[in-house]
Amino acid sequence: MCHHIVDVTPLGRVYSIELSALPGNHCSGTDQVIKKRKVHLLEDGELDNVRRKRHLDFLDILLFARKKNGSILPCKDLRAEVDTFMFESHDTTASGISWILYALAAHPEHQQRCRKEIQSLLGDGASIILGHLDQMPYTTMCIKEALRLYPPVRVGRELSKPITFPDGRSLPRGLNFTTLTNVGTLQEPMADQVHVSQSISEPLWNCIGKQFAMNKLKVAMALNLLHFEGALDPSRVSISLPGIVLESRNGIHLRLKKLL
Repeated sequence: MCHHIVDVTPLGRVYSIELSALPGNHCSGTDQVIKKRKVHLLEDGELDNVRRKRHLDFLDILLFARKKNGSILPCKDLRAEVDTFMFESHDTTASGISWILYALAAHPEHQQRCRKEIQSLLGDGASIILGHLDQMPYTTMCIKEALRLYPPVRVGRELSKPITFPDGRSLPRGLNFTTLTNVGTLQEPMADQVHVSQSISEPLWNCIGKQFAMNKLKVAMALNLLHFEGALDPSRVSISLPGIVLESRNGIHLRLKKLL
């Protein structure tokens, strides 16, 4: 009875609307996205046009996918894959953006070098297009270096063989560990030439949304660096707090100066 009473209250109606938009709900926006794409593919000539593309969109790949028995993916499987792509990664990219801005604020010389690269590419910043994202190599390196220093997600590993570090210390085979960076112990800032390579903390597989997430980070950094200059608040130094995603125990406090 209480459930029905709540449903007719203003708060209950708001709750029902928000619940219907959640991933996995059959009335969610995900179903609408899939339905609209299916309808569009049925238009005259559209199916052939899509099949001739060298690279298919994510949803088209799923719609054209076939199981081993030749059948198409059922609606629930389509919905699950699209939900993952549409709704996941927001927490991790939000964490990434925050800590990248923090890292650049802590190293103003690299922030300025990134800004000059963005300014030479975008000018007054009237617009940014996909083609621009591959033309900012130094900014991309700094993004990756910041993600190394402040990884949004912890990575668990089991050593398949012993490993010895340059200082002589070693770890035994079979050890389970989680990779974290203790920034407080680092003796040197972000390198002038950042080298990103395969390491024990980097997985051998790719996340399906990796490139999408990286593009979001690049766009966010480009627009922020173009319009604002960030500096640390020395009275409130952020203390990282590992969780499901990397957070800050006391918040991330930056002083932003709007650029003319």
